Amino acid sequence: MDLLTYRCLRFIYVTRKWLVQQFTPAGLGVLGGGIGSAIASLGSTRSMCHILFFFAFALLILATIGSRLIQFRFKATRLLPRFGTVGEPLPYQVVIQNLSPQPQKGLKLVETFAAPFPSFREFIQIKRRYPVGNQWRPHWRRYLAEQQWAKAHLQDLPPLSTKGKTKAMVEILPLRRGSLHLQTITLACPDPLGLIYKRHTYEVGQSICILPQRYQLPPLNLSLASRYQSSETLRTSTAGEALEFRSLRDYRAGDPTNKIHWKSWAKVGRPIVKEQQDETAIHHALILDTFQPDPYSSTFEKVIAVAVSFLMQEQPEASLLDVIYAATDPHLVTVGKGLRQRAQIIETVATLNSNQRLELDCLSPIIQTRLSRLSGCFCILQEYDDERYAFLKMLDQYGIPIKAICLSELNSPMDPRVQDYFGPQIHLQSGAIPTLQQQLLTL
Repeated sequence: MDLLTYRCLRFIYVTRKWLVQQFTPAGLGVLGGGIGSAIASLGSTRSMCHILFFFAFALLILATIGSRLIQFRFKATRLLPRFGTVGEPLPYQVVIQNLSPQPQKGLKLVETFAAPFPSFREFIQIKRRYPVGNQWRPHWRRYLAEQQWAKAHLQDLPPLSTKGKTKAMVEILPLRRGSLHLQTITLACPDPLGLIYKRHTYEVGQSICILPQRYQLPPLNLSLASRYQSSETLRTSTAGEALEFRSLRDYRAGDPTNKIHWKSWAKVGRPIVKEQQDETAIHHALILDTFQPDPYSSTFEKVIAVAVSFLMQEQPEASLLDVIYAATDPHLVTVGKGLRQRAQIIETVATLNSNQRLELDCLSPIIQTRLSRLSGCFCILQEYDDERYAFLKMLDQYGIPIKAICLSELNSPMDPRVQDYFGPQIHLQSGAIPTLQQQLLTL
């Protein structure tokens, strides 16, 4: 029975999508009128409903023949920006080359996105979660809406000259964060009766990173004290205080050979080495709690949104930032001048999925190797539980300033006694999702 229900839902979804693609609004009206008149005429031999049915049927046949006579070909390419944002219109240019021997006018353009219908397994998971009556239906509709990547309407194109290229502005509305895959560009031309579209599709696969909703964050006022950084961390002189020349001295046993000053050795006849000052820099860390057993969670989505908002803030000049998270495995990425472009890590974080098989303590080995270098730390956690409290307690032992926000779907304040569980170096803040922006401003 569940399989039959799933197949019916899928049939309705595919049929509705096909009708919208093939018929103009007027055509849908004629089709609906024809079906309605056919149903109303059942049981009678002569009625006005029969006439309306055959009239609608004849119009659709003529429109189908007319659409078959329309011929046009084209090539297209998109000029995409690097990022878009959920809920904000995303405009970009499409360059269309008319390959037909005659000019084209009255064409409409529509984008197509990768949006597979949910699997039978996903349907069963939702139905089992809400087994009473038809409670699963609104949740299923919401899940279908969440799978939709973006909205794109038919958009009118200017006339296309023969063998010429035309630039057209297109606008879509992203609905989900992540990597939005644009599969095809479709041009549609209505038949002379304006009922059915003649569609021609051109494969042009491209992707754009869609960022989550962003929040306004205050300056976190983490420590700006410089810490010693190893040469593996600072690779160029553009971040922090690099290995600058200080003086020359005699060679000592154990000095690395790459510090020998060969010209001075040639002059004085004994090994001379260069002394350089230590590398120091302001070094912060951003720790993301990506551990969530469910494939989709509003709390996890807010974690990503807050993280991207932090990464897009202006950071202190000549500073470094460790971004620590777990995708399939724990990762650490250091960003800073001369190391890695910040846009790359923003794109990585914006496309993260939840980690359903690991737990937060898997980040501890990576973090413990970095704590001696850090000036401060910002943690974005998903819940209040013993595992996350123990994680913060581990960070507290190293005495560096830490600000942490624990997100929750419940609009309840943090128990004041929770802060007493940690030392003065940790500032722990509740982040109730309904009032998240106000809570972030108090960090």
